[in-house]
Amino acid sequence: MLSVIRWHAYPSFDLGPISLSPHGIGIAVGYAVGGTLMARRAARWGISRDHVWNMLMRAVVGVIIGARLFYVVGHMGDYWPNVIDIVKVWQGGVVFYGGVFGGILFAYPYMRRHNLAFWSVMDAAAPCFALGLFFGRIGDLIVGDHLGGASNLPFAFLFTSPNVAHPNPAPACFISGCHQTALYDWWNVIVLFPVVLLLDRRKWPPGFLIMFVAVWYGSARFFVDFARDSATYLGLRGTQWVSLALFITGTIYLIRLARRREPPAAEAQARDHDAPGASDTPEPSATDA
Repeated sequence: MLSVIRWHAYPSFDLGPISLSPHGIGIAVGYAVGGTLMARRAARWGISRDHVWNMLMRAVVGVIIGARLFYVVGHMGDYWPNVIDIVKVWQGGVVFYGGVFGGILFAYPYMRRHNLAFWSVMDAAAPCFALGLFFGRIGDLIVGDHLGGASNLPFAFLFTSPNVAHPNPAPACFISGCHQTALYDWWNVIVLFPVVLLLDRRKWPPGFLIMFVAVWYGSARFFVDFARDSATYLGLRGTQWVSLALFITGTIYLIRLARRREPPAAEAQARDHDAPGASDTPEPSATDA
């Protein structure tokens, strides 16, 4: 059994005058692969591939703005008084949830303009979120981001270089081992992706698939981020509050869908009464025989 995972982080690669971040590459690959899968799936909901790629081209602007905005809001002290640093996205500092919400917000006007059903678009994209995160978290692992406090688990990370992407990592990350929550989230989406594809074999009401993803991912991320080393607000980290909101919203929506699918008792009785073979004529009793 492993006592610790020794890891050398590479926050960036220099190609001459150009510096590339594995984290950014992972996000870009995840977006492209997830978008390709969505384009293939969308026909089932009557959405053309052209519509999908047009939405994704608009959404990418919202992804960048939203992911950066969520990060900046949680780290305002790092950008004052040098507020110009806010636009330096290439230096790192993005939040997955912000990217998702920003992308949806920027794509929504296109949906409205072309009469694309919002929940159909979201259901088509449901497994694509997990697939995109699979590649994005690989980038986080390479650069050494999303680190937590000290850990004695057999898969704790011990970094062999002080150069990691995570701001102010715990000393344990270089001495004995610390939590690598990107790894935990990576495991989570590895399981989530095939589960959503399996569920997708059945026909569900609009919004079921995406809300299932919201409940699953929100609940898992809520617990994973207890191991993370970041600021808290009223006892929880910012991503935990968003995860909790996703879990509650998704659960309420799924319960409402389940209730709609259950026919009222009177309706069910009437359907049984009208079933083939049913008759209003009472069965003859022994005295009638």
